[in-house]
Amino acid sequence: MDMNPRLTSVVFRLNREKLDALKDLSRTTRIRQSEYLREAISDLLAKYEERLVD
Repeated sequence: MDMNPRLTSVVFRLNREKLDALKDLSRTTRIRQSEYLREAISDLLAKYEERLVD
């Protein structure tokens, strides 16, 4: 994962069920929700990297 210290805020909507599940996971594992979201986005971009154009 890119450890670039210059992070940008992003705002998006998430249904309540998924948000509650993410909060529960975060509370249980003591890993920040933002870390899980960054990991998920990195995984998604890796999955579709062939479609990304430079």
